[in-house]
Amino acid sequence: RGLWLERGDCNRLGRADPEDLRQILPKLTTNCIKFTPAGCITIACRAAGPIVIIEVADTGVGIPEGECERIFEPFIQVNRSLTNVNHEGVGLGLAISRNLARAMGGDLTVRSQMNKGPTFPVTLPVAGQARVPLERAGDERALQGGGVSREWAARRRVWRWAWADAAQ
Repeated sequence: RGLWLERGDCNRLGRADPEDLRQILPKLTTNCIKFTPAGCITIACRAAGPIVIIEVADTGVGIPEGECERIFEPFIQVNRSLTNVNHEGVGLGLAISRNLARAMGGDLTVRSQMNKGPTFPVTLPVAGQARVPLERAGDERALQGGGVSREWAARRRVWRWAWADAAQ
């Protein structure tokens, strides 16, 4: 297909649930592959103060400006006529991925220009940073509109902080 992958190094660790991160990054990469008929997919990482930013970008068709926030809503997909690719899915992957990132105290956003491709930054707290109070860690945002139960989020919070403590 004419795709290649560029990967950058990162010298900082983010505090994250490894299982959730293993769900987010493949979802973003798969979307890049679906919407990039030819070109480059880049995965890069950098530290910016108290956060680590992992960016997944491609040189594909891009996302129309008015659709950038909407793609994170459940069951929303970019207009399929923008590509010649027959892609599957129901529009849940980005909504779930954003909720997972927010439940870890970070976020998932997008920057895009048509015909230049999107960039999806995943932000995470730097490992070793002081804990963020749970109500500020994104857990409540993750519950809004994402089909995540409070019980599930509570279990994830307990596990996440235990994992973060063990990593320090």
